[in-house]
Amino acid sequence: MPNLLPIIAKPIQIWIAFIVAVASFFCCESMSGAQQEDALPPGKYRLEMIMASTTRIPFFGSSKSASKSVSLVEIRREGNELIQSHQVCDFRVLEDSKLIKMIFPEKFIAALASHTYPIQLEKQSQGWRYRADLGVERIGYHNTGAEDKLPGKIDDPAVFDWDNDGHPGATLQLSIPLLPSGELYIVQRGQSILTGEIVEPGRVEGKIQVQSFEQRVLGARPSFLAKSPEIEPDPNESRFRLTPISAAATCAAVREKP
Repeated sequence: MPNLLPIIAKPIQIWIAFIVAVASFFCCESMSGAQQEDALPPGKYRLEMIMASTTRIPFFGSSKSASKSVSLVEIRREGNELIQSHQVCDFRVLEDSKLIKMIFPEKFIAALASHTYPIQLEKQSQGWRYRADLGVERIGYHNTGAEDKLPGKIDDPAVFDWDNDGHPGATLQLSIPLLPSGELYIVQRGQSILTGEIVEPGRVEGKIQVQSFEQRVLGARPSFLAKSPEIEPDPNESRFRLTPISAAATCAAVREKP
C-alpha cells in the first residue's frame, strides 16, 4: 500500500498556514488600531492654529501678520480610520500693520463651517507622525463646480450673504488711523494640511502647510479700500497644537483655556 501521509499532510499544512496568515493579519490590524488609540485616543480636543503671512495692501504697503484660530475638535474611530471633526470657536489677528487693524466680526466666526476629515497616523522610529488634510474652505460664495477662479464681481450669482449681516460675501472690519472704520466684502478659498508629531499621548504639535489660498475684495466701505491684497502664507511661522480636553467641554471653555 502506498504511503499517503505526505499527500494528505500537504493540504493540511497549506490550510494551517492560511489560517495562521489570516489570524496574523487581523491580529496586526487590531494591534495597529489599539496602538493608534493609545497614541491619540478618541475624544474631545482643543486645536490652536497660528497662521502667519505677509500681506501687501494697495496704498499701505506690505506687513507681516499672524492670526490665531481656536477650534473644538472631536476624534472618533470609524472602522479602521480615525475621523476628526472641528468647529472654529474663536478667530483673531495677533499681529497687524501699525496702519491697519483687521477685525473678524462675531458673525464671520459663527459662519465658519464645521469640517470632518480622516487623519493619518504613521508609526516611525521616533514615534507617531500625524497628518490631517482639512479640506477646501469656501467663504462668501457657493461652490458652483467651476474652481478655476473666485467670483470677481459683487453681483456674481455665486456670491451670497455668507455671514448673514446684510452685505454680500463675507465682511471683515478695518480700523485705520485718522479714518472712519472700514469694511471689506470678500470671497475666499483655501486648503491647509496639518503635519506634526505626537509629542506625548493625546498631544500633537506641528506645522501648517497651506496648499492653496485665494482672497478677493468685491467691495468696501469706504470704496477706495476695494483693492484685493496680496497674501503670501509663511509656512515656517505657521504652526498648530492639538491637546485633549474634557468630554463635556464647549466652545466657551475652549476659548478660555490658554
